[in-house]
Amino acid sequence: MKNKIAGLVVAALSAAGFLAGAPASAATDGQFPPPGCDGYRYGLIFGEGVSLSCFSLRGPSDTYRVVAHCTSGSSYWYTVGHWVPLGFGPSSAECRGGLLSNAYVAGYHVDEF
Repeated sequence: MKNKIAGLVVAALSAAGFLAGAPASAATDGQFPPPGCDGYRYGLIFGEGVSLSCFSLRGPSDTYRVVAHCTSGSSYWYTVGHWVPLGFGPSSAECRGGLLSNAYVAGYHVDEF
């Protein structure tokens, strides 16, 4: 019985340590959408995604896409969404991790065309 309780305590502490690392990655730049855009983050299995809908941008552009800055442990990469006409549907980019590691959206920016 003592071994089971000790095992549960160790599992709870390791889960708390694992979950405490996730919000630190979200505290970087690019966590708020640019002016004229509406964005939100969503969860995936082993990852996160960001979806962005823009109705007006600073430059004279007709299309845009979101670029997610993904991180998992010490790895860092970019994932791009599809090009979308201004004022129409969202552009989404997803950060997917592996079986033993989750990927997080550390930030994002908008490419204009």
